[in-house]
Amino acid sequence: MAIWKQAKGWTYEVFPADAAPEEAGLFASLVELWQSKRQDGHLPAWKDFDFADFNGWYGKLRVGDFMPGCSDDYVYRLWGEGSVEFYGVELTGKRMSEVDFGFDDDDRQLLRFVADEHRITLGQGPVYWQDRDHVEVAVIKLPLADDGKNVDKFLGAFQPMEEGLAAHCQLSA
Repeated sequence: MAIWKQAKGWTYEVFPADAAPEEAGLFASLVELWQSKRQDGHLPAWKDFDFADFNGWYGKLRVGDFMPGCSDDYVYRLWGEGSVEFYGVELTGKRMSEVDFGFDDDDRQLLRFVADEHRITLGQGPVYWQDRDHVEVAVIKLPLADDGKNVDKFLGAFQPMEEGLAAHCQLSA
């Protein structure tokens, strides 16, 4: 895993699809699950997962559908209940480029890593766009492809660091 960038209090990491799950720290079990759905080097599709697969992740999941022909914008198919409670906003069905949610050029580049390079992205930093700089969150995105090759969705999750999880997070500083 390698640090791609540090900006605005955030650390962004990008790593290959076959990276060791433990490199994802708090998200190791999710990466392991995602990797278990890969077949012959192909990416998993959203339909490859069953609700029961996500035991322990309920409410913290996010799934985005990339806009056709666009690798840096998406519509949230799923914005988990935990995200609604944590951020105080429901984004299911919303297009990211149309909401005021701290989405910037770094986020667009991370999406390109997911969509175009089939990489896993991981970020950790403060919730500054809601004036909650004292609260940190970690976010992961994993590519999904209905045909196994062309990314059309991503599987994501978040972990609020305020829950005392920061000490357990293995993200590089």
